[in-house]
Amino acid sequence: MDLTKEKQPEKKNKQNEQKLVQMIQNKFIESRTIKSAEEKAWQRQEDFYKGKQWKSKPAYEGQVQPVTNICFSIVESIIPQLTDNRPQIVCLPTEPGDEKKAEILTNIIEYIWDVRDMDYKLIMNERTRIKHGMGIYKVFWNPELLKGLGDIDIINVPLDQFFISPRAKSVQDSDYVIYASQKSTEYIKKRYGKDVQTDTKYDDIAVFDETDDSPKRDNKVLLIEYWTKENGKIRLITIAGDTLLRDEPGFYEHGRYPFVAIPAFPVEKKFWAMGVLAQIISPQMIVNLLDQQILDNARLGGNGTILNGAGSGLNKRTMTNMPYKILDVTDPNQVKIERGQDIPTFIPNHLETKKRDAESVSGIHDVTQGKAPSGVTAASAILALQESANQRVRLLGRTLEAGLKEIGELIIELVREFYQEERIIRVLGDNYKTTFIKFKADELKTKKEYPTMNPETMEQETEEILIDPDFDVRVEVGSSMQYSKAFLYEQAKELFQMQVIDEQALLEVVKFPKAEEVLQRRQEMMQQQAMMEQQMQGGMPGDPMSGDMPMGDMPMDPGANAIPDDRMAFAEFVQSLPPEAQEAVNQALEEGESEEDIIAALMAPPQ
Repeated sequence: MDLTKEKQPEKKNKQNEQKLVQMIQNKFIESRTIKSAEEKAWQRQEDFYKGKQWKSKPAYEGQVQPVTNICFSIVESIIPQLTDNRPQIVCLPTEPGDEKKAEILTNIIEYIWDVRDMDYKLIMNERTRIKHGMGIYKVFWNPELLKGLGDIDIINVPLDQFFISPRAKSVQDSDYVIYASQKSTEYIKKRYGKDVQTDTKYDDIAVFDETDDSPKRDNKVLLIEYWTKENGKIRLITIAGDTLLRDEPGFYEHGRYPFVAIPAFPVEKKFWAMGVLAQIISPQMIVNLLDQQILDNARLGGNGTILNGAGSGLNKRTMTNMPYKILDVTDPNQVKIERGQDIPTFIPNHLETKKRDAESVSGIHDVTQGKAPSGVTAASAILALQESANQRVRLLGRTLEAGLKEIGELIIELVREFYQEERIIRVLGDNYKTTFIKFKADELKTKKEYPTMNPETMEQETEEILIDPDFDVRVEVGSSMQYSKAFLYEQAKELFQMQVIDEQALLEVVKFPKAEEVLQRRQEMMQQQAMMEQQMQGGMPGDPMSGDMPMGDMPMDPGANAIPDDRMAFAEFVQSLPPEAQEAVNQALEEGESEEDIIAALMAPPQ
């Protein structure tokens, strides 16, 4: 037997694997090169956000390097306006008869949002998007979830771990997409069944990791996921170091990269977008410098000076008033104190101007941060100003809606492909009322009948085909902006006062807790009040207290105050009567009348 011939295919496969690994490593270097300028900008923006804004050393001992962190304030003012309320991701049918399926898919998206803790992930990724211009999510099938059954997973992708091909303008039109993450060698062995060598390549791409907080990387390796499209299908190749771990063509049936990139302010002909901090760093630096100049002037130029004559007898070493400078002069008979100079007024004025410039650039003004503008006191006027100042944040809301819409579409596609076993989905209703539904992907399919011709009998027949219907996804995040809610509440209150909308519409707008119970109690109270008023109006011709009205003229409710039978005691019957009728009955009982005579008198027609 020639063992050489048997080893040739194995050797050839090994060579092909090495070529594939080398190709991916070259693509990785290529995408890192075009991204290097962005990474430098992100590092600088992150430092300014954290307050690390002085790179130079103090000019003299004790010099203060102040930081009025406008960058942090503006970023954190925008985040709650976009994430205060949960975005509503709704699946809509495109054909009649698919309404129930669309409702189930909406519930599944809501369920995935809950179990993947997307409320928190949204806040974290929105902070990244506002600071650096881009927030990236990965929507994928995780076979490790639900004890090996698998489920849809969504994670935030750090910007320094995401790479895209040159000249790509969006994720889906890219030639390839690379997701690089740091994993332990134990994880690689457990997940892929292969031993790999450790490396420190992750240190070369890490931008946001703090040196002191970074984990020990003694057993770490850079795991690279290389995603590409071939003939409309997704191919996934995974490597670690120089080892090929996985090569799977046709990885997802939907044929889309499992990444969603949401830009803040898109830049024409460029993938990486611009964040808020890119335009605020310059005025932030000027504010810091002017602050320092004011403090230096107060510390040095604002101090007084003591002119000490040679024969004055003043011992400089005994002076304890340190802010004063002491100068030796030739006049032996004089000790003179000169006061310090005030800072020029244009410096603090220019400081306030630059702070306003930072607000104008970011689009976040005092009125959007809850500060009332001077001269405006009416609530409706303040809300109108807040709404008009909302334009920049509304743009961020629109791009967020587009990104979440794409996330919803990817969730639907993964449901079609992987929800083959019956699953139980939790549905939260009003007031957190919980229900459960059973679902599997086959329930989405629709039977369609098409006429066909039998070639043998030449007769027309009907063929049934199962098809997957299409669904649209709609997202709304605008209502989560705080001042938009306040403006809507104020508008609803005015419309209610004008009697344009009713109480139910008002409570729906403000999303009042347990609104249905409140409305029901309100309706019952109004019915009881109307009944009492009607009964009082019926008793006005006479005064039962004075005995002018006979018992037969007492107002009766034929429904509630029916004649008692064996099942109803006389006392209960009396309790159902109006107060004035109860008093007349008690008076009749005291006079010795029987219960039967009293009932007959009550039911007698008015005279």
